[in-house]
Amino acid sequence: MVNNMVIKKIALVLTTLLLTNTALADSYSKEEKSTNFIITPSVAYRYDVFKWSVPDSYLPDKKVSELVWKNRILQPSIKIQLEPKPNQFNFLGQVKYGHILKNQSKSWDHDWDNTRDITGNVTSKLRSTTKSQTAGNILDLSGAAGYSLNFFKESLLTFYVGYDYSDYRNKDYGDKQLAYKTNFSFSSGGLSSKYNFKTRSPWLGLSVKAPLNEKFTIIPTIKLYSFKHIGKGYWIHRPDLKQDPSFKNTAKGKGIGFDLDFIYKYTNNLEFTLNLETKSFKMKKGKQKMFLNSLAFGGEGVATKELIDLSLRSSSINVGLKYKL
Repeated sequence: MVNNMVIKKIALVLTTLLLTNTALADSYSKEEKSTNFIITPSVAYRYDVFKWSVPDSYLPDKKVSELVWKNRILQPSIKIQLEPKPNQFNFLGQVKYGHILKNQSKSWDHDWDNTRDITGNVTSKLRSTTKSQTAGNILDLSGAAGYSLNFFKESLLTFYVGYDYSDYRNKDYGDKQLAYKTNFSFSSGGLSSKYNFKTRSPWLGLSVKAPLNEKFTIIPTIKLYSFKHIGKGYWIHRPDLKQDPSFKNTAKGKGIGFDLDFIYKYTNNLEFTLNLETKSFKMKKGKQKMFLNSLAFGGEGVATKELIDLSLRSSSINVGLKYKL
């Protein structure tokens, strides 16, 4: 009788332990099967400085014209990513659509006269500077695959291979000439020129995820770019140039970028993010083709010049919400 009671108690204990372990195993299994899929909507305020220069036809080491855009941009975006884990591959994709703020953005067109005297000395004199308001839109797409490794003190090191695409549409309004004898308004508000360009940029990146405490984390990231630029310009009020397009720029070069993410963990599934980003692209080689108008010169033609300079510097501050599914 006693033996039967002991056997029954032992069986009851074993059954209880088995059921408890099974429940814990199921719970752990469900936790392990979590996708760690993250969606981050955000909005950025961005400042771009973009310029390119062309040389003098007779003094190719001197620039005869330079165009500069200084654009302030409001840019919402959404990023989808798989959370980096040690010894695992991950990915991210991001779409940004920026609006160039017309009242805060400007463009400049500088032109020089270059002369050589009988002794061979070259003198460059600014002939005119024309300022315009700028408007337009920007579509940015980015994708990357990464692999993560454990780093010291619970940090995570991630290597990335990525590809960025940008479609930049710049429009200038209301030319006002600021130099060369007069100061007059050429066009009070009409469209005077357009410059649309596309940039394709493969890149390599390295980031370090470093928790500061249970709530705060920082993630610095560095990126090395190789880019190709194709730009088409339309000078609306230039009768000597064809309007479809007036000229075409092509360039290749290198770039570097740096990101710094500050993350505040609100819950296990919700985090607030602040991102600071800067990048700089610099041309190594480029050229311009200008398409001449037959009505102005008695026959269509193409004038080709090497670009002296083409560069893009971009800085932004971005705030967002990171939600883990």
